[in-house]
Amino acid sequence: MGANEEEKLGELRKLRASRAKAFRQEIYPHFRYVFQSGFGLVLSALGITLVMGYIRTLMNMPEDWPADIVGWIVIALICLYAPLRTYFQPSDTVFVLPLERGVLDGILRPLVRKAMISSAIRVLVAFGIFVPLYVRAPVTEAAADSRTMWALGSLLALLAVWNVHAAWLERRMADSIWRIGLMLGRWAAVVAIVAALLLKSFGLALGFAVLTVAVWYLLSRLSPKHTLPWDRLIAEEGAARRRWNRFLGWFVDLPTEFARPARRNWIAWTAERLPWRRENAWRYLYAKTMLRSETFGALWRWSVLLMLITAFAGKPVIDLITFVIAFFVGGLQITELGRVRFAESASVVPLAQEERGRSIASIARACGLAMVVLLWLVACLPNWPFDPALWIPALAVALFWTGWLLPRRVMKSFEEDED
Repeated sequence: MGANEEEKLGELRKLRASRAKAFRQEIYPHFRYVFQSGFGLVLSALGITLVMGYIRTLMNMPEDWPADIVGWIVIALICLYAPLRTYFQPSDTVFVLPLERGVLDGILRPLVRKAMISSAIRVLVAFGIFVPLYVRAPVTEAAADSRTMWALGSLLALLAVWNVHAAWLERRMADSIWRIGLMLGRWAAVVAIVAALLLKSFGLALGFAVLTVAVWYLLSRLSPKHTLPWDRLIAEEGAARRRWNRFLGWFVDLPTEFARPARRNWIAWTAERLPWRRENAWRYLYAKTMLRSETFGALWRWSVLLMLITAFAGKPVIDLITFVIAFFVGGLQITELGRVRFAESASVVPLAQEERGRSIASIARACGLAMVVLLWLVACLPNWPFDPALWIPALAVALFWTGWLLPRRVMKSFEEDED
């Protein structure tokens, strides 16, 4: 590599670093809204619950505790996690393409090596946490006695390293069918190898792992590869940014060029149940807009997350706190409906414009009440018979919040913006 090319490559490294810094500066300010929303409290409660459950399980190991299934699933998922942030942009295919070989050797391969090290460390940390459970649980005690933990941990770390390298080879595949097939094969291989290493004869598991990896590499050589998969890396970078925007969109109104309507046929049909009358035209339009918008996507993902927490927490106090946080934050997300704006031509359609505010309020009320009822049922039924002195007032407050306060707030926000 000539001096001029090395200088350009150094500038590219600085460009990537500046893009990474700009991305962090773009998203970090929004995290204060995430924690103000109560999400930090939920994570803290979940973390405390997990730590307490871990200690309680170690001190009094149940005979039927499924250490084999838990360890297998958790370690396999951590092994499969292989992110690669390049911060590439579509314009790079024009301006950076002449330096493709330098970018590959000087930027991407070091990134892949760094990802390998990070993946190995994650797996070792997870395995270190799992080892005390692994050696004490009756279902895995015999398997743990037949192998040394340092050897098992080393092989799991090597498996994580191989997964990152295999994921990099997949990205380079020129044929998308081969790429998808190899990706599915890699997933199946990692899941099977983790199960074999943890639960089966150690010698046979080692042979199975070597054979599986060798077959995967042989299959990967049957398809041509790109030297540098620009389109794939750019697409992955765009997907990573969209994921961050969707996550932050749960908690804060985040304008983004990536937002687009979703079909959501599983729920959008409910708007069709509105009576087909002229006075329901605005209500129908706002219902469809809500159900296909990113606001509803954030709302239902948030609700499902909190439902899962309440379903598995097993503590009435935690369930009640989670329910309160869930309906309060979910209600704030529903208020985004008041900021929906249609094209200028919507103001001249032959419909009563004064109905728009009431239509927005009615859709916000319907979404809020449905959310509260589902959350309340999931939170209180596992605690049956529940304490009515706690759960009935909580339900009343939630219904008042979503059935009266929020619709008024949404309509007021709409009217102020219209003025």
